[in-house]
Amino acid sequence: MTKKQSYGLLILLGISLALSGMYCPPVNPAYEDTEFFRYCGWALLRGQVPYRDVFDHKPPLIYFVNAAGVSLGPWGLWMITTSFALVITGLFYRLCFRHRLYFPWVLPLLFNLMLRDNLIANGINFTREYSTYFVMLFFLAFMGRSRWRHLLLGLFTGLTFFMQQEQVLILAPFFIYALWEKDAQAIGMRLWQWAAGFCIVALPLVLFFAIHHSLNYFWQDAYLVNLNTYIREYKSPGDHFRAVKRILDAGNYEIPFMLALILGTVTLFLKNSRKPLVLAALVALPLSMAAEWMGGRLVGTTVFKDVMGYFLPLSATVCILLFAVFAFTNDPAFTDRRIQLPYVWLLCASLGYTAFQHVTHLTRRDDQHVVTGPEADFLDRQSLADYQLYIMWNEDFAAYYNQRRILCPSRFFYQHFWTWYAGWDPDHHDLASIAADLIRHRTTWLYMDPADLARMKNKDDRDWWSNFIQTHYHRLSIPGKPDSNLWQINDP
Repeated sequence: MTKKQSYGLLILLGISLALSGMYCPPVNPAYEDTEFFRYCGWALLRGQVPYRDVFDHKPPLIYFVNAAGVSLGPWGLWMITTSFALVITGLFYRLCFRHRLYFPWVLPLLFNLMLRDNLIANGINFTREYSTYFVMLFFLAFMGRSRWRHLLLGLFTGLTFFMQQEQVLILAPFFIYALWEKDAQAIGMRLWQWAAGFCIVALPLVLFFAIHHSLNYFWQDAYLVNLNTYIREYKSPGDHFRAVKRILDAGNYEIPFMLALILGTVTLFLKNSRKPLVLAALVALPLSMAAEWMGGRLVGTTVFKDVMGYFLPLSATVCILLFAVFAFTNDPAFTDRRIQLPYVWLLCASLGYTAFQHVTHLTRRDDQHVVTGPEADFLDRQSLADYQLYIMWNEDFAAYYNQRRILCPSRFFYQHFWTWYAGWDPDHHDLASIAADLIRHRTTWLYMDPADLARMKNKDDRDWWSNFIQTHYHRLSIPGKPDSNLWQINDP
């Protein structure tokens, strides 16, 4: 690598660091999912076990990442995600340089611009952010020359599966290609190494839950809930297509997505020495939107909800497809530097402007006022300990657990399934477990807006919970809010 190219790498790493800096702790927006993951990581360090002590339907790796981040301090999670972005940027640049792309900095830059697009990402520390890192690391290992190449493929597959399970579909076309391509190792040896790499991730996780007698919780919550409930809402192909169009447009992903799709398709009919790889990358492109194809996301209403973050993995697959197009092209339509230059502007200009708009309008996290108001002021004056506060229906206010480092008295930190699905908990079993935990811990304070009871889709559940609250708690009148959302447990 020449001195000029080394300078190019340093500039790229600086840009990656700056883009990550838009989500550093002082300005990273508060968001219910990331607050929940942070709480799970902290609770894990306190000895609690995911699923058994804290209900969720995500795979388990996100909790261990958050535990590591929390243990490193307030900047720990930002350091982890920034390190991933920097390492991938450097490795991807080296790969583009090794394959003699005319502009080896373009695709690593595009990856960072798409990854940190604030119109798609709601901050950092999301499962699909980490799974996107693992998909990119999988591809970098796939294109590498390491003797441990196939073991690494299995390892990154395991990391992807236990971070965001449907994202392993992205990797399937590349596994098929890896079986088809000529390799010094026999197919059986490749399969064995893939399995071994996967087990490096899977076995410690399974062992952890087995030791804590929580395998059933793990299986039920992380997988069966998704299969039996979360992806069961129907959405027509037309509705899916319209959702994809809206999100790509609103998220400023449309130009790089369409350019990658068109160039990849055209390349199949032009001169390219690795057309099967281009085809695999083309198939991976729609598979990176698998979360959209699975279920309707009605969220308990009659209106479909567009979930922008589901499309974040496109930041990996778009770049992978464009790499396959330009790294192995032999066609004059793509080999001229002057022809490639307009693509550079098309891919990066609009996303670069989005990043500029974001960085000039950053909001300090302290100014977002997530947990404020008379109730928060009142609670701040109490001597709160673990299990002494339960927050019902308000996931933003649930950030109070993290602010005050107190444990939730129930495994149901959030309760949105009751507000989404009429068939969720029809026999009140889980509601009864919440009630039993509140009584067992003598949970003093309950935060609940009575109007939110109407959000429960099952009337029997709504009546059951309302009766429990009226029996065991009374609503408080506090300074600044006579009809507050705070409830206090009745005297025994």
